[in-house]
Amino acid sequence: MTETAREQAAATSRRIEPFAESVWPWVHDLEERNPEAVFFGGGIPPTDVIPVERLRKSAEQAWQDGAEVLVYGEVRGYRPLRELIAERMAARGAAVDPADILITNGAQQGIDLAARVFVDPGDIVLTEAPTFMDALRVFRSHEAEPVGVPVDEDGLQVDALAAILDRLPARPKFLYTVPTYQNPMGVTMPAARRRALIDLAQERGLVIVEDDPYGDLTFTGEAAPTLKSLDPEVIYLGTFSKVLAPGLRVGWVASSPRLREAFFNVKEGTDIHNERIMTRTVFHAAQGFLDAHIAASSAIYRSRRDAMLAGLERHMPQGVTWTFPAGGFFLWATLPEGYDTDAMLPAATDRGIIYLPSSWFYPDRSWVRSMRLNYSSQPEERIEEAMRRLAETINSFG
Repeated sequence: MTETAREQAAATSRRIEPFAESVWPWVHDLEERNPEAVFFGGGIPPTDVIPVERLRKSAEQAWQDGAEVLVYGEVRGYRPLRELIAERMAARGAAVDPADILITNGAQQGIDLAARVFVDPGDIVLTEAPTFMDALRVFRSHEAEPVGVPVDEDGLQVDALAAILDRLPARPKFLYTVPTYQNPMGVTMPAARRRALIDLAQERGLVIVEDDPYGDLTFTGEAAPTLKSLDPEVIYLGTFSKVLAPGLRVGWVASSPRLREAFFNVKEGTDIHNERIMTRTVFHAAQGFLDAHIAASSAIYRSRRDAMLAGLERHMPQGVTWTFPAGGFFLWATLPEGYDTDAMLPAATDRGIIYLPSSWFYPDRSWVRSMRLNYSSQPEERIEEAMRRLAETINSFG
């Protein structure tokens, strides 16, 4: 075989190209550049909050089912876990049949399944702007065109969405939204705007995919009702990654009777079935424990959020603004005109801070003046010092 023939035989699909467009290799290089830097780029619970002993005992309980659990089966997922999820969703207003719940390999697989169910090459998918950057990579891998809808301190702007729908050349396949403690901004859509969004979607025939990884992590003591609670046709994505541990890779899709079999068939064709030991482990760990664990974890995150807000207030130069999250893991800081947080990141790393620049969270990479800061994974004393160093970096670029 000639070299040219060998290259042609080894030609890769264009669908892999979006996955190469990632901030993470750059971030990993920066971590090597300064291993002592405080990392504000992640979206994870800290290791000291993960209930390791509870999970270990739950895994032992899962293994007691014996060899029967190690054969094929449970494409929809472990039934008791789906029932537990349905109970938890009902507590936030959404009545969901466990038969409509499909256990996934984290919420990320749920995003991919939604794209597989709805998207044909060239379709438009609406997202928030900014939005979860790894959702953008998934949509592009399915050859969709992501179109951003602006977000303000009250979440996705419904009036802007209506105007975008009016001028699009074709009907979008769905709207992907994170309405509660949004990633990356940390903002939450209030009840009136949620109702307006649902009304607009029903009027225009727009499918909504609601991603809700942080919704239980409230600092007010009261979790926001889901969009799914307002319209059973909303496709809801949930996960145990943020409330137990991301390494478990257990999430779910709650669709509707109309789409139940479509999601089932795509899931079965993708990975045959779920990892059966881990789904049982999560069920045993969550049962009778998760609410108290979430409350204790949220108290820690609230204290760390307060430390970050205080540090920003104390140290930031004039003109820097930030969001005030009522839950979740993130806040969003915005710098004055003329700043570029991509260009500033190496200097920030040298001063001991790594954040995620705003451009990666936009479908068109157009906004460069903001940064996502994660407060959940760092203790208060490190957050205070890091905000001082971040302010020094901003001042040096002013």
